[in-house]
Amino acid sequence: MFSIHPRYSAVRFGVIGVSAASLVAAIAVSTGGASAATGGDPGFTRHTITQKVSLTGSGPADQTLSAVQYEPTGARVKGIQVMVPGVTYDHRYFDLKTSRGWVSQAREAAKDGWISVAVDRLGTGDSSSPAADQLNGATHSATIHQLITKLKAAHKGLPVALVGHSMGSAVAIREAATYKDVDAVVVTGFMHHSGSGQLVFNAMMHPAAEDAAFKGRTIPDGSLTSRDGMRHQFYWPFNADLSTVKGDDAVKQITTQGEFTAFGDELINDTFGKNVDVPVLSLVGEHDGLFFDPADLKKALAAEPASYGSSPDVDVKSVLNAGHDLALQRNADSTTNTINEWLSDKL
Repeated sequence: MFSIHPRYSAVRFGVIGVSAASLVAAIAVSTGGASAATGGDPGFTRHTITQKVSLTGSGPADQTLSAVQYEPTGARVKGIQVMVPGVTYDHRYFDLKTSRGWVSQAREAAKDGWISVAVDRLGTGDSSSPAADQLNGATHSATIHQLITKLKAAHKGLPVALVGHSMGSAVAIREAATYKDVDAVVVTGFMHHSGSGQLVFNAMMHPAAEDAAFKGRTIPDGSLTSRDGMRHQFYWPFNADLSTVKGDDAVKQITTQGEFTAFGDELINDTFGKNVDVPVLSLVGEHDGLFFDPADLKKALAAEPASYGSSPDVDVKSVLNAGHDLALQRNADSTTNTINEWLSDKL
């Protein structure tokens, strides 16, 4: 089992001490907020793109990276957002179908004029699943770089931003610092600071081979996933929709120890953040106990810009009434709008 060691002393995670029954009840009360595309032209087109990629960037291109691309139909195209999800998620973190409709940062960005490309990292969704020990921060940054190269060739002259979530943010940071091929980085659900919620996160993970959701499927040895019925831990429960949490749990993915190692290395050591030389926006839910305890929020926000010492412009903000999964809370539009407006201003 993995472990991420807290960088600072921990007090308590925002939802510790609340019973599972209370959490579910709180979620059930919140029944609004799904974003659905209605009839007629929704303002975008949607299609899957695939690319043969190399695990190292220089070896054989023997893996397939899949992503879903959303292109504006009515708005002027402003640029490209490449969206990288975190552990146990595929592109559906950014485009989740629920029983009440779509909750979709990708679709909203497209309607606002951005070509949004939501990625299935290797090991998730429709992408290839190499051995678990081959999935790590270097692998993901190399394959995302190959995707960005393809997108820039197909859409010449458009600015490109990486938009990450959680471990996907650590990948985005590493990719931008290593390959210098993007114009901005948006970091969500990640900070260079730790909270006691990481202990809860560790406890909710277990071997994917033991999970009924993956019964009968071939998955790489050593893969992990979240325990059944535990996805509510990623939300601020008093601003979550039960249909969203259920839809999230139904499409959960696997992760690996190597991915957690890369996440922890960036969190603790600022390994790549200090070399990002483009504007950075960092958004975190005000109740995201993975990165701070309640009393530490202001201190964590104030300290975060120092982790991007080479960036010419760093903005760090907390999102009210949100936990870790900013794009899936009932007020997801506030996060999406903040990102779109910030990118429109910077690019």
